[in-house]
Amino acid sequence: MASPDSLHPLLYALQDSVMLLAPVGWTTVRLTLVPHGRMLRLAETEVKGDGAKEPERMPDLGVDVQAEAFRLSEGLTELVERLREKGKDWAPGLVEVSRAGGACDWKLLRADGSVAWFTRLEPKELDGLLVSDALLRAVRGSERAFQALQASLEARLGRVEGFSYSASSGTVRIEREGQAPLHVFAELVGRYDVEHFSWLWSWADRASKSARVRRVCAPEAQTPGLAAFWRDGFHCDEAFAFALAGHVTVSLGASGLFRAEVPDAKEVLLFALEPRAS
Repeated sequence: MASPDSLHPLLYALQDSVMLLAPVGWTTVRLTLVPHGRMLRLAETEVKGDGAKEPERMPDLGVDVQAEAFRLSEGLTELVERLREKGKDWAPGLVEVSRAGGACDWKLLRADGSVAWFTRLEPKELDGLLVSDALLRAVRGSERAFQALQASLEARLGRVEGFSYSASSGTVRIEREGQAPLHVFAELVGRYDVEHFSWLWSWADRASKSARVRRVCAPEAQTPGLAAFWRDGFHCDEAFAFALAGHVTVSLGASGLFRAEVPDAKEVLLFALEPRAS
């Protein structure tokens, strides 16, 4: 049966966590939970793939596995508590998450293997979530190119001491230790709010409205599985936002990604630098 609507946002967050912790292309994930004080703790994760296929490599998203496992434990604790309030009591044990036919089933299993609670996330729901196999494969596909660009750019920049940005001319002035300032054409990819752990794409930013970034992210198309690009913004770790911005940087044909901390503000701007000097 479908889960109550009130549980959907929580289930979506749980699904994203599983996607970040399991290899690309998984078919079944079994999560072993044990009581730990007032919450449940993820003690073991068992992953199965499709037949004899080796699990696909995950792109480097800078995910802190322990922190993500803790978030998953917190979310599962909340799920169990909310189900208990609805009269669905369950002794902590196995949670099974399985995918088939484009849908994803979540089951809370009893000690004898019987199902204590079940819900299904339909393909349309999964296509709009933040993390998907399509997203992970897209980022992995551009990862090597971005790493090469970034290594070259960072060697060129050296130690950065400050920056200024002119939206009218589309240029960034980068102050460097022991070197002359560098003026570079730049495209603002997005901004990260450090205090609220949130990312905003520049195509949705009133201050920039980047048409080039918008073409890459394609919010009008809303490609299934690539919601991280066509959502205007979302909560995430900064490393995750940086990896997505790196993919966009490659698609723009830029020479690398410049991370700029805004003085006296808990905000980071990410610029795709053009391969030509201003």
